[in-house]
Parts: sequence; C-alpha cells; structure tokens
Amino acid sequence: MKYLRDRSIAKSLLDVASLSNPGPWIQHSINVGRAAEIIATELSKNETDVDPENAYICGMLHDIGRYVGSTPSVVHSWDGYQYLERLGYEGTAQTCVTHSFPVTDTSCINGWGKIPEDVQNGLRHLLDDFKWTIYDKIIALCDTLADSRGFSTIEKRIVSAAIRNGIHSNSPKLWKRYYEIKSEVEDVIGKSIYRLLPGIEDSLYHSIALEN
Repeated sequence: MKYLRDRSIAKSLLDVASLSNPGPWIQHSINVGRAAEIIATELSKNETDVDPENAYICGMLHDIGRYVGSTPSVVHSWDGYQYLERLGYEGTAQTCVTHSFPVTDTSCINGWGKIPEDVQNGLRHLLDDFKWTIYDKIIALCDTLADSRGFSTIEKRIVSAAIRNGIHSNSPKLWKRYYEIKSEVEDVIGKSIYRLLPGIEDSLYHSIALEN
C-alpha cells in the first residue's frame, strides 16, 4: 500500500480542510499525529518495523474527511478514505476508516443507523478487505489519547465522546479494544504509554469537552 510520506503535503491538505470546516478537530488531528510519532519512535527502538514519520502523517490526516463539514456518526471516515484514496495514498486512507473501527462489528458504532445505506455498504466492504497494520493500531489508540489541547488519558476522552455523541450497549467493546491495543504497545516498550506523552498530566486539571 502507498502512504503519503511528505509531512509538508500532509500539512497543506489539513490546512485546506481547515478552511472548509474550521474547528477544534484540526488541532486534535495534529496532536494525534504527535502522539503517534512519539509512540512509533518508542516502538521502533524495540525492534518494531514502524516509521515514526509515517505514523505522524497518518495521525495528522486520520480525520481529514471532516473537510466535508458536519456529517453523522463515522461518515467522516468514509469521506476521508475516498479523498486520500483518490490522491493515491491507499495506506494513509485506510487509517481514516480503521481509527473509527477498533473492532469491525458495525453494531458497535454509535449512530450507525443514521449513516446512508450506500456509505454503510462501502464501509462494510472496506472492513472486510482491510488487513490491519501497525499504523492502524497506533492511530486508533492515539485518537483516544489526544484532544485539541494536547494529550489526555483514554478515560477522559471516552467520557467526553460519550457525553457528546451518546453510547449504547456495545460501546464497551470499542473501549476494551483501545485498552487491548494499549497493552500490546506497552508489552513491547516496557512502560506505560502515558510516560511518553509530555504534559499529559495537565489533562487531569482540564475540563472535558461537552459539545462537538
């Protein structure tokens, strides 16, 4: 799969997206990229085949589908995939989808019924075809570790998302997978990922986002 490997191009794509749909998702995306780069760097020190630069770019662009504007549920993942796939970056595009699906059971997705049927079918087809990479795992994890202000604990991000978007009976399946990926990473690097992210302790004193 081809990935976008030029950080300056990735930043220009995000800058253009910010003009069509400004909002806190832009800085969130940058912070996800920062977290992904930090974690990938630590993994690479422990004999994991991962490129920190690529992890950063995937993190920066994981929400690029939000350039469209306000859309229900995980439609932004479909829009992001379509956008980057058209540009020829299939690998980077894949992380636009997988970050929303730490588990591939679509019944776990909040608001799935609000998604147009053609998009539902398209996402199911992609999820059936994808072979997960280390980048998919890193970005799915880092999406829960960064907000627009910086780095945060998974628990605070989950509560914020629950307040803003609601939950249902299958939501804990998603949460469990985040912690499973966290454990996989920590087993490799031999320490808590929270020790890697500068300023994460500040999140203890920040209020959580209550609105999208």
